[in-house]
Amino acid sequence: MRDGHNEWNGGWNLDAERSLWASICAPNHWFNEETGEAEDTHSESLWWFIHLAWGAEFYFRARPGQSRWLQKRVHGPYLGWLQKNILDWKQSRKEGKHARWYVAIIMTRSFGKTVTATKCASLWAHLDEPDMSTLLCSAVSDLTVDILKSIQTVVSGKDTEQSWFCWLYGNWRDPQREWKQQYCHHAYRKTASISEPSFDTTAVDIGMTGYHPDWVQWDDPITKNKLRDGGSYLESVHSAFNATYPALKMDGWLGMVLTRYLDDDVAGRHLREDGVKTWDGMECPHQFIFERVNLGEGVWRVYYLQGVDELTDVPTIPEILNADEIRRWKKRDPEDFACQVQNNPGSGEHAPLNEEQVRDLFVDYKLLRSDLPVLDATVHIDTAFKDLETIRSGDDSAIVVFFHDIRSNGIVYLHTDLVRASNTWRSEEFSDQLIEVLKLLRRELYTVRAITDEKEVGGKIGVYKQNLIATIRGAKLSVPRIVQFQRQGTRKIERIRKAAGYWQEGYVRILLHKDFRGEWIIPPMTRKLINQIIRIDAVKQKDLADAAADVFQPGIWRKPTFDPWEGEGKFEAMQPGDEALKNIGKPFSDDEIRDILDGKMQNPYETEEWSPVGQQ
Repeated sequence: MRDGHNEWNGGWNLDAERSLWASICAPNHWFNEETGEAEDTHSESLWWFIHLAWGAEFYFRARPGQSRWLQKRVHGPYLGWLQKNILDWKQSRKEGKHARWYVAIIMTRSFGKTVTATKCASLWAHLDEPDMSTLLCSAVSDLTVDILKSIQTVVSGKDTEQSWFCWLYGNWRDPQREWKQQYCHHAYRKTASISEPSFDTTAVDIGMTGYHPDWVQWDDPITKNKLRDGGSYLESVHSAFNATYPALKMDGWLGMVLTRYLDDDVAGRHLREDGVKTWDGMECPHQFIFERVNLGEGVWRVYYLQGVDELTDVPTIPEILNADEIRRWKKRDPEDFACQVQNNPGSGEHAPLNEEQVRDLFVDYKLLRSDLPVLDATVHIDTAFKDLETIRSGDDSAIVVFFHDIRSNGIVYLHTDLVRASNTWRSEEFSDQLIEVLKLLRRELYTVRAITDEKEVGGKIGVYKQNLIATIRGAKLSVPRIVQFQRQGTRKIERIRKAAGYWQEGYVRILLHKDFRGEWIIPPMTRKLINQIIRIDAVKQKDLADAAADVFQPGIWRKPTFDPWEGEGKFEAMQPGDEALKNIGKPFSDDEIRDILDGKMQNPYETEEWSPVGQQ
C-alpha cells in the first residue's frame, strides 16, 4: 500500500500521485482548463473512486478466482449516468432551486448496484459537501446496518489493504464524535451543530426518524421471503417508503436501488404514479407502465439493466451470469427469472403473450371504413362500484368495446377510442360514461349486439341488469342483449389467460391512430388494458382485462371456420365485388365450352381461387 509520506520513493513522488488521484476521485476537485481552479469533475471520477478509493480493483486482485462484476463496458456508461445526475443535483442546490432529484436504479442481482450506488455514490457525494446528511434505508435493519458498516470500515482506515480512501482523504473517524452501528458523525463534517448524522440508517421494520436528511437511499426495500408470506407486508413497505417524502429536504435526493418483484412493488407503483422523466440503460420492455404519465413528463430518472438483452438474447455480464446459468434459471423458475434477472415481472416464458406480439396486432383506424368489414359491436363492462370490497381495494369500473369482423375468421377489433376506466366512478357516473359510449357507436352507425357484465352475488342477481335496461331506455336507445358471466375468484385469472391466448393467436386487432411522424398513439387506458393482458400474474388490478376477456365467451365470439391469418396456402374470405366472384352464375359461351372440352381452358370453378374443395 501507499506509505503516504511526502518523499521520493524509487524516483516516484507519492505525494504528487496522491494529490492527483484525490482530485480525480472527488466531485468538483478536478482542475478547470480555463481557470486553473479545482472546480470541475473528472469525467470518470465516480468510476475511479469505486475502482481505487473504495478499492474494488484491489479486492479483485486479492481474489484471483473472484468473478469481476465491475465491468467497464457495462458499469462505465451506468456510472457516467449516475455521476452526471449527482452533479446536476448538486448544481441545482447551489443555485437555490428547491427541486428534489428522484433517481431509480433497477438492476439485476449480483451486478454491484448496492456497492456502486448505495455505498460508493453516497460517500462520493460527501467529498465536496462535508455537512451532508445521508439516510440509508432497506427492507430490514440488519441489512442497512451492514451497508453502513462497509462505509465506516472504508472511511476509518480499517480496510487499508484494499482501499485508498484514507490515503487520499484522511481518516474520517473522530473519537470525539458519535460513531454507532446505526449512525455516525464523521470527522470530515465542518459544522458540529448539525443534529442529523453524517450517515444514518432505518428500515421498513423500524420506520422513519425525525431528522431531515439531504440524501435518502432505499436499497432493495422488499424481502422476497416476506413477500411470499402475503398479508399486509407489501403495504407496510409502501407506507415506509412514503414516509420518506415528508422527511426529505425539499432540495434533497431520493434514490431507489432495487430489483423488481411485482407490478405493484415500490418501483412499479412510483414509476406509474409519479411518472418517468428520463429512461436510460436498456430499453424499457414494458412501455405500458406509462399508462398515467407519459414518458418524459414524470419525475423519476431511471437507469435500467437486465441480465439478458431481450432483443439479442445475449447475457449482459457473462462473467457473473452466463448463458448456461441463464438457461437453468429460466427452466427452474421462469417467473423468478423474469423478476430478479430481467426486472420485468409477469414476463416469464409461461406468459401467453408478450409486448412484441401485441405490437404486431396494431391496425390503423383509417382502415376501419375501407378495408375492415365490421358486422357489429359488443360492449363489455366491469362494475366495481357494485361491491364495497372492490371499491376499497381500488378496483376500476371499466368499459371495453370490440368490433366483430363480418367474415368467418373470428377476428375482433379493439375500439381503443372507447376504452374507459376509473376507480372513482359512482353508479350514476358510470352510467353516464356507458350511455355516451352507446351514443357514439350509434352515431358511427354500428349496431351493439350485446353488453356483458358480471353476475351479482348474495341474492342480488338481476338487480343491476334491470337498472341497466332502464338506464338505456331512459336515454332513448335500443336495448341490446345483456349477458352476465361469473368472474369471481381464480376463474378470473383463467379467463384472462385464455383470452390472452386468443390475442397471441392473432384473433385481436388493436385499432390505433398515428401521429404526424407515423408513430402509433396508444391512449393511457389502452396501455393499461394491454399491460393487464400481457402481465396477468404481476398486476394487482385486472378489471380492464377481465372485461375484455368477455369478448371470447360463448355466445359473444363467433368462432372462426378457417385460419384468420392470410398467406400462402390459406383460404381468404371474399367480398361481393371481388374479381374471383364476378363470373359466378354467368353462362359459358359456346367457344368457352369447346375450349374447356379440348383442354385449352381451365374450368374457372376448379381454380385455386374458387373451388368446392377450397371452400370446404
